Amino acid sequence: MRMRTLRHLSYIGTTIFLTSTPFFAGCTGTIADGVEDDDGGTTGGGPGDGGGPASNPEVCVPGIPATSQIPRMLNRQYDNTVRDLLGVTAVGADNKPPSEMLVDDFDGPLTPPAWQFYQDAAALIAKAVMTGPNKSKFISCDPAASGCLEETIKTFGRKAFRRPLTPEEVARFQKLGQTTPAGTPDEVAEATLLGFLVSPSFLLLPELTTTPAESGTGIQLSSHEVATKLSYLLWGSIPDDTLNAAADGNQLQTKEQILAQAERMIAVREKTGPLVTAFHRNWAQMNNGSAHWWKMDHDTETYPLYSAAAKPSWQAELDAFFEEVAFGGGSFKDLLLSNIAFVNKDNAAIYGLDPLSYGTELTKVELDANERPGFLTRVGFLSSYSGFNATSPILRGAFIATYMLGVNPGAPDPAATMMTVQGDFKTQRAYVEELTKPANCKGCHSIVNPPGFVMEGYDGIGKMQTTDPRGGAIDASVTTNTVNFGDGNVKEISSALQLMQEIVQTPKATRLYAQEWVSYAFGRAPNGNDKCVVDQLDTKLSESGYSVLDLMADLTQTDSFRVRVRATP
Repeated sequence: MRMRTLRHLSYIGTTIFLTSTPFFAGCTGTIADGVEDDDGGTTGGGPGDGGGPASNPEVCVPGIPATSQIPRMLNRQYDNTVRDLLGVTAVGADNKPPSEMLVDDFDGPLTPPAWQFYQDAAALIAKAVMTGPNKSKFISCDPAASGCLEETIKTFGRKAFRRPLTPEEVARFQKLGQTTPAGTPDEVAEATLLGFLVSPSFLLLPELTTTPAESGTGIQLSSHEVATKLSYLLWGSIPDDTLNAAADGNQLQTKEQILAQAERMIAVREKTGPLVTAFHRNWAQMNNGSAHWWKMDHDTETYPLYSAAAKPSWQAELDAFFEEVAFGGGSFKDLLLSNIAFVNKDNAAIYGLDPLSYGTELTKVELDANERPGFLTRVGFLSSYSGFNATSPILRGAFIATYMLGVNPGAPDPAATMMTVQGDFKTQRAYVEELTKPANCKGCHSIVNPPGFVMEGYDGIGKMQTTDPRGGAIDASVTTNTVNFGDGNVKEISSALQLMQEIVQTPKATRLYAQEWVSYAFGRAPNGNDKCVVDQLDTKLSESGYSVLDLMADLTQTDSFRVRVRATP
């Protein structure tokens, strides 16, 4: 049975497990013929409600957001799933992660090219499994033996589909071995695996139950659907045996049952750590293509400690920082105040440490808490938000004002990037003050400049400095200017530590953090229904002892985690 025949088998029917391209192009409705799409009640509105009251993300509207019942796996989840199911982490002649064969994540119907790439990746994965050391992860018996394939379909299918297969599905998979010409037992087994890997029940994370919720609003998710939701939220992959057992026992229907599993899963750092780092990259705008992270190279004459090759380790330090804060019991405020750092030979000297004492591996250390509070004083941020041979109070200040404080300074004048001023300026601060002095600049720069000036105690790559490269003494205080923390809260700030202390006490900062978690975890834009959840988390973030991990667990306690409603056209 040649690969042409294997490919042909992936097009059998339009059922829930084997599909043709036209079916995938309709991924806005039900996943299989005959499955009722009833919302089991009414919704208070949401992203799909055509602009109803819940479409305003600034006002809490009790209710459950309308969501798709058949979202696709994200690419990172696809890699994790293939790894955990089949032990495959790389495929093809280039030996690259399977998701690199796919198109980038996108919303909406699956396009023909994207569908083709899923098929190509599946074919390579199936071949790698059947000819490699991980064959037993799919099939542990002789494919030619009586009952072997049937048992494999049931056991592997339970893991791949995150639920038990129906008898009809088992029978349809068995038909893959009844084609003409007949394949060898191994070829049929490979075709069976390929069939699983291109199935909607594998590639999608469907929510198809139709049992009305006890509240009378929406549809109660099954325990298998909740298990999938938990696992893909916290681990980005398939449920483990413990979670599967809870699902099979229908023990994921109450908040208490879900919380017990969530807390167990969150404690598995090697599985939940990637979520923590991925979220905080998103929160810190590292995934924002318009942001300045990692884009700037620096003049090595001005900054002899700079090396472009060190950037990956600077990013790895921030990932390690965020993960350590979370799993060390840290809270939102620790993200901006913790003095822990991860040091190697690439950043040691920038932090004032002896690089000869460190190798390539990152080592956890504690820096001076007065000088290095939080991630905004780490090399990664400070070097990214600087110029080629000078600091950039404007870039640093704009980031802090916009993303940490939620104070919108407005869009800059495109022509402003070309502006310059002449004069004998002894500090970068003095230059920026003169540059932004015109009346048409003051409106924005009265907001942007002050927090940027506070960060002038760190040079263009993040080393502490008391003398500007221009020759003058650094003045990092804002005693003649004030930082706008929003909502009429304006304060004089004299140090980076004081700035961070004020940020963590700013209501808008915690609200932005809570909102980012809700949007990231649930994969939807801010809306009025989710605003109620944001408000609850925001209140808890202000309480002493409420950790990042506590927040993650609370995300699983929302009504929308257990109940769905249908989006209206």
